[in-house]
Amino acid sequence: MMKLARQRLPLLFVLLFAARLSAQTKAEAQAGEHFQAAREAEKMRDLPTAVSEYREALKLKPEVAEAWANLGLDLYVMKRDDEAISAFQQAVKRKPDLDAASLFLGMAYLRTNQYEKAIPPLKKAISLNSKELKAYLNLCFAYQESGHEEDAARILQKANTLFPNNTEVLYNLGKTYTKLMEQSYKEMAQTGPDSYRFHQVMGDSYEIRRDYPNAQAEYLKALQKSPDPYTPGLHYSLGNSYWMEAKWDQAIEQFKQELAISPGDYTTTWKLGDTYLFQRKYEEALPYLEKAIQEKPDLAQAYRDLAKLYIQMNQPDAALPSLRKALQLAPEEPSVHYLLAQVYRKEGKLPEMKAELESFQKLRMEEAARSSKHPNTSALGGAESANERPQQEDSVDDLK
Repeated sequence: MMKLARQRLPLLFVLLFAARLSAQTKAEAQAGEHFQAAREAEKMRDLPTAVSEYREALKLKPEVAEAWANLGLDLYVMKRDDEAISAFQQAVKRKPDLDAASLFLGMAYLRTNQYEKAIPPLKKAISLNSKELKAYLNLCFAYQESGHEEDAARILQKANTLFPNNTEVLYNLGKTYTKLMEQSYKEMAQTGPDSYRFHQVMGDSYEIRRDYPNAQAEYLKALQKSPDPYTPGLHYSLGNSYWMEAKWDQAIEQFKQELAISPGDYTTTWKLGDTYLFQRKYEEALPYLEKAIQEKPDLAQAYRDLAKLYIQMNQPDAALPSLRKALQLAPEEPSVHYLLAQVYRKEGKLPEMKAELESFQKLRMEEAARSSKHPNTSALGGAESANERPQQEDSVDDLK
């Protein structure tokens, strides 16, 4: 649940000013005195007095929308939400273009769990002020609590365009996408519990939990039940689960079948090359790693593996260009620094080797700390950043 809509917000009285009154009558003069007294009470954070003064002023000048809005803000901060709603309603009735009044009317509805009612004023607040982040976040919350996840995703996508890299927007966008995914999976389980897509989803779920045997069983069911033997992705998923367990021959078989269906799939191409590399079948690995780089020039894993291939073939000079590119693409990946240390050792550059080993050790410790919180993270970029083999380990002792 989004926290912002329920947090106590700072006073925003500077946004709304009471109308200036020309003291043409005794009533108007008295109203002006009450408005001023309310403002002074707000400065002293004496909100009960401010509320009382606004009410007296509005008895004399009920048409002043800004006064209703300020009254609503005081009541909102005091958590007298029903009264705040009433005051904000009066404000927007008299002056529909008061964006803060619409915003806080929606937020007051949220506080009282009136989610559907909150949507119109929050949408109005955005239409009046498209740069108001709180309006987007609270509207997202209203949509989520009303069961309108697609609308929540739409409004957050717009907010992400206006407020790039905002953590609140990104958090809620991810949360909304997760809910949409869960909703789709539930519908799939109800309408097609024995469909190939459902078994594929179940396989993905097991793989995320590193339960590879059950993942493989589900992927095999998906392949058996798929109406089209050339469905992309199924052989890759099965091959990847074998790859994660270092079952190289089974992985190679599935990756080759995937490439027969999707010859331009750079991820499968890279992993096939990586698998041959792990088997030290360099002639087989080389063309796949080179092809993966051609298809995806920013695939850091392929550059790293190509460098490793040349190192293992005792060609450190040939490894350097790929290592420099991998370092450019993934400067925080420990294995790249480890491989650079290997090259410098072979070249007799001991100070450089020591520096790279220190970087390797530091980054490995940071990676271990991240993994304890987020097991499927890696410094390597790209779609496969979370798919580094867990058994792939490097040790400083290997270079001593």
